[in-house]
Amino acid sequence: MKHLNYLCNYKHIIFNNLLLISLIACSLVVNTAEVQARESVNVTLGDNITISIKNKTIKEAFLEIEKKSKFVFIYNSETVNLNQKVSVEAKDEPIRTVLDRLLKGTTVDYEISDHQIVVFNKNNKNSQKQSGAFTVNGKITDETGEPLIGVSILVKGTSQGTITDIDGKYSLSVPGQNTRLVFSYIGFTKMEVQAQKMLNVKMVSEAENLNEVVVVGYGTVKKNDLTGSVSTLKSKDFNVGLVTAPSQLIQGRVAGVNITNNGGEPGGGATVRVRGSNSIRSGQDPLYVVDGVPLNVSDDQQPSGASISGVGDTSKKNPLNFLNPDDIESIDVLKDASATAIYGARGANGVIIVTTKKGKEGAAKVSYSGYVSVSSLPEQYPVLSAAQFRSFAAEKGLTSIEDGGASTNWQDEIFRTAVSSNHNLSVSGGGKNGNYRASLGYQDQEGIIKRTGMEKYTGRFSASQKTFNDRLLIEASLMASRNLDQRAPIGETGGYEGDLLLSALKLNPTFPVYNSDGTYYQKSKDVRNPVAMLNLTNDKTQTDRILANVTGTLTILKDLKYKMNVALDQTKATRKVTQDKSLIYLTDNGTADINNVEAGNFLIENYLTYNFNLAKKHSFNLLGGHSYQKFRNYYYGMSETGFTVDNIDYLYDLSYGKNKQVTSTSGITVNELQSFFGRVNYGLLDKYLLTVNFRADGSTKFGENNKYGYFPSAALAWRMSEENFIKKLNVFENLKLRLSWGITGNQEIPNKISQMLLGSTSGAILNGGSTVVPGITLTRTPNPNLKWEKTEQVDLGVDFSVLKGRLSGTIDVFSKTTKDVLLEVYSVSPAPTTKVWSNVPNMKIENKGLEIGLNGVLLANKDFNWTLGGNFSTIKNKVKDLPMSYITTGSPSGPGITGFSSQIIKSGYPIGTFWGYNFLGFDENGKSLYELDENGNKVEKCIGNAQPDFTFNFNTSFSWKCFDLSLFFNGVVGNDIYNNLANVIDQLSLFSKGFNTTVHATTLPESLDNVLDYSSRYIEDGSYLRLASANLGYTFNMKNSKWISNLRVYATANNLFVLTGYSGYDPEVNAAHASNGVPSLGIGWTTYPMARSFTLGVTMDF
Repeated sequence: MKHLNYLCNYKHIIFNNLLLISLIACSLVVNTAEVQARESVNVTLGDNITISIKNKTIKEAFLEIEKKSKFVFIYNSETVNLNQKVSVEAKDEPIRTVLDRLLKGTTVDYEISDHQIVVFNKNNKNSQKQSGAFTVNGKITDETGEPLIGVSILVKGTSQGTITDIDGKYSLSVPGQNTRLVFSYIGFTKMEVQAQKMLNVKMVSEAENLNEVVVVGYGTVKKNDLTGSVSTLKSKDFNVGLVTAPSQLIQGRVAGVNITNNGGEPGGGATVRVRGSNSIRSGQDPLYVVDGVPLNVSDDQQPSGASISGVGDTSKKNPLNFLNPDDIESIDVLKDASATAIYGARGANGVIIVTTKKGKEGAAKVSYSGYVSVSSLPEQYPVLSAAQFRSFAAEKGLTSIEDGGASTNWQDEIFRTAVSSNHNLSVSGGGKNGNYRASLGYQDQEGIIKRTGMEKYTGRFSASQKTFNDRLLIEASLMASRNLDQRAPIGETGGYEGDLLLSALKLNPTFPVYNSDGTYYQKSKDVRNPVAMLNLTNDKTQTDRILANVTGTLTILKDLKYKMNVALDQTKATRKVTQDKSLIYLTDNGTADINNVEAGNFLIENYLTYNFNLAKKHSFNLLGGHSYQKFRNYYYGMSETGFTVDNIDYLYDLSYGKNKQVTSTSGITVNELQSFFGRVNYGLLDKYLLTVNFRADGSTKFGENNKYGYFPSAALAWRMSEENFIKKLNVFENLKLRLSWGITGNQEIPNKISQMLLGSTSGAILNGGSTVVPGITLTRTPNPNLKWEKTEQVDLGVDFSVLKGRLSGTIDVFSKTTKDVLLEVYSVSPAPTTKVWSNVPNMKIENKGLEIGLNGVLLANKDFNWTLGGNFSTIKNKVKDLPMSYITTGSPSGPGITGFSSQIIKSGYPIGTFWGYNFLGFDENGKSLYELDENGNKVEKCIGNAQPDFTFNFNTSFSWKCFDLSLFFNGVVGNDIYNNLANVIDQLSLFSKGFNTTVHATTLPESLDNVLDYSSRYIEDGSYLRLASANLGYTFNMKNSKWISNLRVYATANNLFVLTGYSGYDPEVNAAHASNGVPSLGIGWTTYPMARSFTLGVTMDF
């Protein structure tokens, strides 16, 4: 802990340096002497090579470069003199720098397009551009020189093209000036090349995409050298349509990652589980890392709202809403222990790494994207209309039910057709020694419930600059956002009175919205008018967030680099809620609530990396470093009642209320994490790979005797496709076998639970007297031995690519076991409290599963392409050796359903097990029948499980000339849902009390005085298949445009249909019905419904 205090004392110095370095970095970028503007340059600064060439021909030099990099040279040996002798020495230098030195003094020049280098004579370049139409002839081969039959060659931006013959040869007339040809073939990387009269092309197998860089903890690694289970999604793979947060971009795209949106509210939260549920009382969300900065996404960073009787707490928003999806370049999901152990105490639930877009070498590029979207409720909940209500009441002889004389569809009164818009503008560019990117974003999303929505403003700037003879690379970024949320009184739990949605569904449809004098009709404090609730409650939240980081990378020796990363993440959120005095259910006239949260996250990291080779057979990559992170969360608020004035916002003048009787609250939590970490990557002959990770974490969250935890991992990989006996099969372009083991931790526990807690008591009798004296007592027993939960995981995986890259995939089998589970257990006497927090010995939580991901190219030719991809995962969860009979959670909401818990945690059963009476139907009197034991007592048993048997997702895309179409489906099979809403609405027990009911309930042989119970009657199959998105686009030919280089228009539909047997609004539900801090799963309540959206958009580059 001395290290923590030492660093904390110098915090103000670090903050000042952070600001100074940011200014220096920006200045360096602005004052860059020259920006190179070669055509079609997309080479990033990371494409560096090390090479030594002495007195060799240019052709020989090109072959050496191809061997040591992922670049491919394209040239016509008949017109370009490649026999000139050249020499060059380069150590980890950009490819452009190497080529400029290599070709200096020769007659050869070049252009770079992605990782293709087109070579030509300097004297021929301009003469060709000035000439008219001509014919291009050539031959297309693979890397081995074999001709490729049927390669599609198109003049870029047109439908003019041809294909190669049986000898791989082709001939194509082109218009001449600046013509570029696009070569595409199944299983090979698409290439774009400047047209020449004689043009032979060597195409690169998509297996070469194994050189694609994957982001892992504290660095990157080539996909080819990856030993752990990591899934990478680039921006082209993201979900499309009306999206507000990164979790929506990847929903259904990664096997083993289950993402459930907690409703359809704009900016609403999501439940993310990577390879199952690992804990009971500790957090289960993955660790999010944005541009190298681990985030704090705990719920206590969101301010609370007003207290409304019968409504319950509102749902949490998505903590990643501050990010603009348009700024995201890629998202990497680290799943197995080998990949996550480098994050130690925070890696047990998986790690999601978000990498934002950066500038690229080349001329300044301006991009715009925008869309307009229309959203609506797919289908109303099937309650009775006014006519049906009157008819059914008459049928049952219920003359006591009041008829208000109106005909009101309460769902029509609160839902609407919502219109949303989104606009993004960015400018980027760079030179040899630096790059920059700046972006602005604006999103205005209306909710389908009136007076709800989210408005978001984002800005981001990033820059990098090399200095000190390219030995120092400085990278800086600044991200700022403002989110404005407007919410309705919708709760995740509730009582008899009900929140907005329950009131709209249960309310008598013969009641009017307004009285004759224009005021709202309000029957009573328990029978609420949802329109009044909506219009007389004003609930707004403003969240401002800044994330800044500066990174310096210093090349000390040949392959030894030192890196320092300093980051600051600051959040200020204010939620203001007023309730008008006209609301009949308020106990003391109008109310005003103001709650604030100020959160800070400071990070400083220092680490070294060293890369070297031995005897050309052994390759090493070493990493070692230190990290310190401090989290501060300060909340404060006030609540005031007694407002009686009209036509004024109570927040403008709090003196109109009972300002001398204000209820206030405040609190602060500070936590620190100090870490030491290291990693060794070893490769033998580029075929046998080993990765070893180790991390030691010290946290203030745990007991004095267990401040530090230690988290090792190891992984092996065998690139079988590099073996001769596999190559001889001529089947696999890539085949890699992976095996990993590791231990990770979970520190997301209630704050300071290892320490004692003092609280007030109602009093005690002292000194034998009769007077009760209030006082202070211990309310929590300290446990200095409290430590991390540890999750041990073993993973066996295989990556493959066959049919010349036409079919590729990944298969993983894993087993995860969580030990040292944290629970609040009964304390051993003598003890000041009945319970104490403890790591339960011998208890385990197991997750065993299978993941499969496949991608295939079904058809590819000159005009038409068709691809298909999908993933499948199944996870079996089980709790073992729980030190008590069971733990209850998931208390039902609504009138009359008291004394029940819908779920239990029990040995031998999975987390999310529904437990209760087994409903058998109705007897002759319309009363519920339940399974009984031999003594005639109702049997309580397992009646369902919220965890699915398996999930599956598949997508397909088509392109024909300038048109493209993509469809994405996701599905869940075998999960059960407790439909708490149906438990209140879809029955007849409450109809005689004036509640509305469903059309289905009127067909039941149920008695009007049947007892309202929780049972298997309302456990429903939550399986579904959803057409999540359909996207149709058209890309215009902008070849002759001087200003626009790319223009695409598109139409997207989200949530077009859902096939399900669930009777609620939508089967994707997870209302938070936690009990005593134990979370629940799969409960459907008055969750904000998912919308169906239609979007028109445009993207363009200038």
